[in-house]
Amino acid sequence: MEKDQLRNGVRSAEDDKGQGARAMVQGAALKLLTQELIVVLLLVMGIDAFASGPSVLISPKKIVPGGLMVVTVRNTDGAVEGTFRGKQLHFNKAKTGFKAVTGIDLSTEPGAYPLELAVNGKTITREVAILKKKYRVQRLTLPEDKVILSPEDEARADREQKKMSALWPVDSDRLWSGRFADPLPGKEITTPFGVRRIINSIPKNPHSGIDLAANIGEPVRSPNDGVVVLAEDQFFSGNSVVLDHGQGIYTMFFHLSEMKVKTGQAVMKGDVIGLVGATGRLTGPCLHWGVRVQGAKVDPLALIKLRLD
Repeated sequence: MEKDQLRNGVRSAEDDKGQGARAMVQGAALKLLTQELIVVLLLVMGIDAFASGPSVLISPKKIVPGGLMVVTVRNTDGAVEGTFRGKQLHFNKAKTGFKAVTGIDLSTEPGAYPLELAVNGKTITREVAILKKKYRVQRLTLPEDKVILSPEDEARADREQKKMSALWPVDSDRLWSGRFADPLPGKEITTPFGVRRIINSIPKNPHSGIDLAANIGEPVRSPNDGVVVLAEDQFFSGNSVVLDHGQGIYTMFFHLSEMKVKTGQAVMKGDVIGLVGATGRLTGPCLHWGVRVQGAKVDPLALIKLRLD
């Protein structure tokens, strides 16, 4: 009997060991299976992310003449290129993907326009709706000598206009960084962007910038890093400074009493580039601040609201 009990005890111990070993094997197998499932899920998720392809976001919701359009491409780590209305888009790496900004000229007709992208060699096309925007009308009565030019003045104004227009087609390397700043913050806008002026009953071109009320001598600062591409006295705009910030983004500052920079000079964000004045053809001191983005006349306020990081 004692022998039987001993044999039973041995068998019981062996059974316990066997069950423990089987449990260990089963646990190891389960752990391995779990790890394999995790790997498979990660692979599937990765495949799904890339299988869905790059996503394209166009902002703001309403694209209008005189505004800016930002194109964001996500779910890609490769090269991104694109064109819109015949202009090359300059994509930069940002927190949420690749971003490019382009201007919608003030004279652009409302309608649907194709956006063409190339992402990792794949062509993506989107249709962009440019909506109509009404700008107010301003009627002014001025002395005739402020409206009718002499042949000599008209010839000078034409030369200067051609010189200015020759700047915009150049898309230089990116110099700007981060957000653009207001060059003369806290000032009243006396003439908004896009206003259609009728002077002495004669229709004139829409106002392509904003006029800020300020006192003569107040400092005007560079809204971002850039290089001076024009600093000279002009017939209509008086002492004028134009900055190239790269990738087709230009800012300009007119009617200055004094220019603090010279053509070819590099400037940093916040540098004083001139002082408010009343030079050129105007009725009182102010700063005319204009913006071109790849040649498009756009609202300067849209530029300083822009987030491209």
